[in-house]
Amino acid sequence: MTRRRVGGLQGLGGLTVNGFLHAAALVGSAGVSAVDFADLALGCFIPTVVGQTLAAQAPAPDDRNYPGALGTTEMNLNALEHIAHTSVEQGVHSGQPRLMKEIAERGIAEGHGGDNYMAVFEILKRR
Repeated sequence: MTRRRVGGLQGLGGLTVNGFLHAAALVGSAGVSAVDFADLALGCFIPTVVGQTLAAQAPAPDDRNYPGALGTTEMNLNALEHIAHTSVEQGVHSGQPRLMKEIAERGIAEGHGGDNYMAVFEILKRR
């Protein structure tokens, strides 16, 4: 395995764990244990939503093709705004969802509002 692939997997792992930790803190503010949340995340959400979405959408960044028929960056921005607001409301650190919201806003400003969320790749790939 090449160094770049290993680095990419390390980045994916770190961001995935940080996403889980933020989500666990958020649901924890409502009394849900991290163990119960992990069961839901690992048993349902990650394999059916994340896994299937990535498998289906992996060609999109290579093809620069982001059809928004099943969801748009604009729609995801609404969800990110809600997560950031709820985090603040619940006293949970909001830096991660605010950063994701800013990236989505930039994508929309650059014309990707009607594209699916995979279009934020165009923002992330820049140096």
